[in-house]
Amino acid sequence: MKRQIFKNPELGPGEIIKYLLLAAAIVAGSLVCVFHSSCQMTSQGIQALGAEESPNITAVNVLNSKSIKVDFTKEVTSDMGLVSVLGQGQAASLDAIGENSIKAQATVCGDKRSILYIFEESAQLGVRYQLFSQIKDSRGNSLTFAIPFDGFNDRLPLCALVEVQPESRAATKSSPAESPYVIIQALEDGNLFGIDLYCAQNKSTFPLPPVEVKAGQKIALRLKPTADQSACISETGTDLALAKSGRASPAWRDLYFDIGQKGMSTSNDAIFLRDKNTKKIMDALTYFTVKNGKTSWNLSTEIQKAIDKKAWAGPASVEGAVQKGSSKVKPLVRKSNALEQGGRPAAKEDWEVSEKSVY
Repeated sequence: MKRQIFKNPELGPGEIIKYLLLAAAIVAGSLVCVFHSSCQMTSQGIQALGAEESPNITAVNVLNSKSIKVDFTKEVTSDMGLVSVLGQGQAASLDAIGENSIKAQATVCGDKRSILYIFEESAQLGVRYQLFSQIKDSRGNSLTFAIPFDGFNDRLPLCALVEVQPESRAATKSSPAESPYVIIQALEDGNLFGIDLYCAQNKSTFPLPPVEVKAGQKIALRLKPTADQSACISETGTDLALAKSGRASPAWRDLYFDIGQKGMSTSNDAIFLRDKNTKKIMDALTYFTVKNGKTSWNLSTEIQKAIDKKAWAGPASVEGAVQKGSSKVKPLVRKSNALEQGGRPAAKEDWEVSEKSVY
């Protein structure tokens, strides 16, 4: 998380706004624009001084469609905040504040190191926003910041991994070419926005779009589509006959993701379905392969997170992982009774290498 902190007791309000706009160009993580009320001007430009005295942000939690809690390193106060819609690809900044911005009431809570911002209007699901505000500590040091966030989804369905194919497959007489994919199944009605598919080995994250699903519906997440891009149409609405690549079919929903990411490892990986707001891991799978009698494994730390969240039975060593096998044709498939019995947390016994897909 990057931040820009300035010190200059001689700056007036006009100069502060100018440097806020400079800081707004910084884009990274959840906090993209931070400004301290005092800085020092030198021949080299703006010099940060006494940064340790500044209140800093330690956590940001979107609680629901009308509130965000921001935690700081020291006791702070705030008068209010402004919530603004961000355009496609727009960074959080002072420029994003418009006449349609929503006011947010600011209330100190807990040990006075947290501010609860309550919006006058609900943020819409699937829309990108920013929270802009200024806080100050008991010594008068102030911090101005702009934080991007997504409209909260209070209808997040529990989902499960049911099939994983980490490798691309060439076309055969009986089946078309297939890019790597993960099939998930919704166990409840709801909207997928706010769920991430995370591939630990390559640290690739695939956020699911705002899509309404019904309990029992299967969704194919295609991570590195290699077919004609005109055939790779994500089915985010009610029409499930849009996708034409591979084994796309109206019998299930197909979603396509950024081909620039590495996606799953073909040898060993830990795959998580995560609630990005609460950090809860809904489901997990970890697998490995044996090549020339040797096993490569470096995922114990990652899979321990799933064990701690009760999404995987463990152990965190390779002994607790599923052996994928060397065939590019056979995917890893979850045994049907593992879901029917509501088996949680998942374990390697729930999975098998199978010629029979859940398609």
